[in-house]
Amino acid sequence: MLVFIVKLILVATIAVLVFDFFYLAKKRRKKTFYVPACEWAVMISAVFLGLKLYNFETVLTFAVIIFGVIYLLDRMAFKKLRENRLAAALAEGELADHQQVFLKGMPVLVDYSRSFFFVLLIVLAIRSWVLEPFRIPSGSLEPSLLTGDFILVDKFAYGIRLPVTNHVIIPTGDPKRGDIAVFHWPVNPKVDFIKRVVGVPGDKISYKNKVFYINGIEAKQNFVAKDTYLLENGVDTVAMRKSEDLLGVEHEIYNFPDRPAFDFEDLVVPEGMYFMIGDNRDDSADSRFWGFVDEKYMVGRPLIVLLSWQKQDHKVRWKRSGKKVK
Repeated sequence: MLVFIVKLILVATIAVLVFDFFYLAKKRRKKTFYVPACEWAVMISAVFLGLKLYNFETVLTFAVIIFGVIYLLDRMAFKKLRENRLAAALAEGELADHQQVFLKGMPVLVDYSRSFFFVLLIVLAIRSWVLEPFRIPSGSLEPSLLTGDFILVDKFAYGIRLPVTNHVIIPTGDPKRGDIAVFHWPVNPKVDFIKRVVGVPGDKISYKNKVFYINGIEAKQNFVAKDTYLLENGVDTVAMRKSEDLLGVEHEIYNFPDRPAFDFEDLVVPEGMYFMIGDNRDDSADSRFWGFVDEKYMVGRPLIVLLSWQKQDHKVRWKRSGKKVK
């Protein structure tokens, strides 16, 4: 219902602005409140709808395109129209100072386009091709990454990609077995997930009694400790923390002894696909349940933990700040 109301506001305010541009503005000789109010309504409702329907990167990309087009049109036509209107009004000798400011001034959309186009363009370039912040939304990668970790993702690691389409234009590398990687969730690409790469193209994978076998080689596990683990429902349980050697990449994982293993055998990773698994093996929705991840959905590789927020105690985990992700 809320989305419908916002759509109605967007359409109505755009209609008012078009009507004003082609008819009312020709007769106006004083400042009117409804024009900037409608412009603000258009911008706010458009951003709201964009974030509801698409991810932030898509909204940012469209904002850069729209602001860029408006900025270009202003340089080519709108600025001259404002100058001509002001010159005509001055020639008639009917302007007071505040009216001069109004007629000489520019619409809100044009003003913001001129002010923010290059800023948004730089932000989009950095976020798409260099670095991007990412918040860990769940405990699926514990103990490697905790819920509330804010990490910095290297967008250069898996290729220079076009925004929105994620198409690689300059290859710089491929996901490696053992990498923790951010990717667009294949089930709903506007949602970003983060898991560990267990299978690369061509790998034959088996999962027996909570142990991975990759191309016939066991990913050996060694017991580290019994940890008290807080579930999302607030109940404490026991988690077995183990060290896993993922064919040369060592990291820690969690297992819950009272949960089933969901074994499978001889699963071959197709070309251009990756098998993604959470380190929290018994509390992770991953490729075991929704399938492989296409290379085109890969986003980047985490570098460091910028900051970590512990939701339960409402405090910052300062010791995790600056920790390298591995």
